[in-house]
Amino acid sequence: MDKSSIPKSVRELNILIKINQDIISTLVFEDVLQAISNGMSELLNIETAAVYTLHNEHELLLGATTPPLPPGVPLEVRLASIDDHPHIKRAIQDRKYIVVDDTKTAKLSASEQSIVELRNLRSMLFLPFVLKGDVLGVLILGTCNEAREYSQHEVNLGQTIANHLAVAIQNAKLHQDIKDHRDNLEKLVHEKTQDLKTAIEELQAANDELYDKNEIIIDQNSELKDTLQHLKETQAQLLQSEKMASLGTLTAGVAHEINNPLNFIMGAYARLEKYFRNKPDPDFKESDILLESIKEGVERISNIVRSLNQFSRSSSAMDEECCINSILDNCLTILNNKIPSNISIEKRFNLNNFKVRGNAANLHHALLNILTNSIQAIDDEGIISITTTKDTMGSIASVVIQDTGRGIKNEDIEKVMEPFFTTKDPGMGTGLGLSIAYSIIKEHKGSIALTSDEGEGTHVHIKLPLILQTQQIKN
Repeated sequence: MDKSSIPKSVRELNILIKINQDIISTLVFEDVLQAISNGMSELLNIETAAVYTLHNEHELLLGATTPPLPPGVPLEVRLASIDDHPHIKRAIQDRKYIVVDDTKTAKLSASEQSIVELRNLRSMLFLPFVLKGDVLGVLILGTCNEAREYSQHEVNLGQTIANHLAVAIQNAKLHQDIKDHRDNLEKLVHEKTQDLKTAIEELQAANDELYDKNEIIIDQNSELKDTLQHLKETQAQLLQSEKMASLGTLTAGVAHEINNPLNFIMGAYARLEKYFRNKPDPDFKESDILLESIKEGVERISNIVRSLNQFSRSSSAMDEECCINSILDNCLTILNNKIPSNISIEKRFNLNNFKVRGNAANLHHALLNILTNSIQAIDDEGIISITTTKDTMGSIASVVIQDTGRGIKNEDIEKVMEPFFTTKDPGMGTGLGLSIAYSIIKEHKGSIALTSDEGEGTHVHIKLPLILQTQQIKN
């Protein structure tokens, strides 16, 4: 058995998780494309990559490259005719990957040859982004200087991930369109408001009797601004929910693809263990150690896959039995690669894995946001403690997440649950994590309270109604 297959699967899984996290950490279309370009280049261990999106029926738009494009490249430089790039055109028409083993022997167009010479490309892989039969663009991966033969596993994995990432591209483009529409709406509201104020001032100078009507118009204008603010918050939360749904779809597909080879490995492990136990061998103890190492590695990957499956469940129902301790363990498994060695996790779970009624995927989302904030709040050595208890009546579950991070300023405590409020540096957060967590806990008829001392850490206390024992027996 090839022992290198297990580390390779873990590496691919870690890179895919990083791609997912990079995508959901931004709402900017260009940043999503750059995350895809960098991530896929790293996943297949290739020196250079480029992401083209369909600009119109006849043109492509270069959205991102690895290494990245210099800032400020004008639009006309990034546009390219589809007819000038026959390999891209063929990938779009066939909705299937195209492989160029060696550019020195391949038949290339003049435009393609110029790009090959500019980047010194040898082997190229064209992967179309396909969503519901429609092609949104093409990912081009290439090696420099030396030719390389792509394995069928790399091609299949690359095409599968490219199709899943098409959802993220579509959502990012949708966000960009909504943002442009919102900016135009704000500009129109601003212009109309200015015009309205000018008209009011002229009418008031001519006739003071219009004062009352002027007050009414001002009130209506204020209501319009409040409505627009509410629309912004709703749009932002909707986009975040859509991105999480896209992440769930991608994660579920990747987990399924990884689970199949794990089953083969476990089957081979069982046969090998049986073989060595039935056949006397003086080196059996050493073989036993190696077999246990294989088993432990596979079980670790299996635990990660199970946690991802729980996180990516797609359901809007609020009638699921949700095990709080299991959800917290799944969140810690998902965040394992984000927890540095200087942070200790202390778990004090109630021995009875009590349950609440609601939506398991949403509760994963809420608790994942809170734990992520705790991890990011610790700069040096620190501790995150997680405690689960229930009240004396056995009707309320309590989840307390406490960290020894930098804490929150007193004047910011009342704002942390508001949409768009963040204490992080610009570009490091959207300000929606705690707002979404607050909404999810409220949907589950629970409460969330936060206290913090600057420089001392933060204490988050969540209360949720338990499923009573009589209800569980009845169900």
